[in-house]
Parts: sequence; structure tokens; C-alpha cells
Amino acid sequence: MISQHEDLIIPHDERTLRRVQRKVDELDKQVRAWADSLVAVLPRGLPLMEDEYDILALFLAQQRRRNLELDEQSGEETIRSRLAQFIPFLAEEEDAWEINNAAHRMVSTRLEADIDRATDLFCRAHDLPGLVEPVIDWRVAIRYLAQRLHHIASRVDLKRELATSPLRFELALTARDLAADAVDKRQTMLSLFKPAEAS
Repeated sequence: MISQHEDLIIPHDERTLRRVQRKVDELDKQVRAWADSLVAVLPRGLPLMEDEYDILALFLAQQRRRNLELDEQSGEETIRSRLAQFIPFLAEEEDAWEINNAAHRMVSTRLEADIDRATDLFCRAHDLPGLVEPVIDWRVAIRYLAQRLHHIASRVDLKRELATSPLRFELALTARDLAADAVDKRQTMLSLFKPAEAS
């Protein structure tokens, strides 16, 4: 149904290709929308720059995608999947696992490329030399912020339950504390590569 050559995913027919493309678009839209909705409910006044919010949203989307993938992989065998071993027309649903797996790999690659691009744009805008150690430290601080926020936010429905959930306080405190760490890393990074003023 789907084969892979190095990092290239190759569907065997047009129908499978369309199914993979639909799943990729659906998954990409789902994780990005979730990340945007989480960024929208973060406390106002966090000391993050707009570019950092964009990178944070991408890391949140990637974390959400990983958790969805793990949830799908841990799903138990269903009666339909057991019957598919014996009844051929039910076997089509079995390829759903391959399609989901391919979609997750493709969306992961897309998100990582977007994260790299956003980091590169930030570095160019601030005359930074690219992925050097201080830039990596800053990026890791934003990734850690995303992981911690995702850990808290994944336990609650952001649209329906957050306003009344005690987790909103934990989310706000975590965002405040870890955003301050990311800002410290940013300030260190910018001060290290600040052009020397002519005297």
C-alpha cells in the first residue's frame, strides 16, 4: 500500500495518495488549530516577542502531533481488525494504520521545517549567526515551555473547560515562569552577538 525509500513516502496508487494527502491536511490543521487556541488563552503580558509566540505555537503543534500519534499506536486491536484477517473487503481499513503513520511522518517533517524556518528568520532579523549554542539554548527553552504547557493543557478541553478548571492557574504560572527563562536566554543570546559600538 505505502512504501518508504529513505525519508520518501511512496503511495502505490492514486487513491492511496489522495487518502494520505487528506489525512496530512486534516492532521496538520488539527494540531496547528489546537496550538493556536492554547497560545490564545495564555496570560496577556508574557514577555515573549511575536516571533517567539510563533515558534512556541509550532512546538506546541509538534507536541500535540506526537501525543496523537502515541494515542493511535497504543489503540487496542478491534473486532473489525481481527475480522479483516479473514474477510478481504474489511482489510481496506487495515491500511488506515499505514496512512496515519505516513501522515504523522509528513506533518512532523513539515512542522520541523517550519520551526527551522522561523528560527532562521528570527536569527536574520536580529543579525544572529544561525544555530550556534546560545541560539540552540534559547530554542530549547521555548521547546521546554511548549512541552510543559502541553502537559497541562492536554488534560483539559481548552474551549469548554479551561475557564472553570483549576488547571488554568497552573497553566498561567508555568507560562510565566518558563517564558521568563526563554526571555533570559534570548537576552543572553542577543547580548553575545550585539555589534560593538564604534567609539
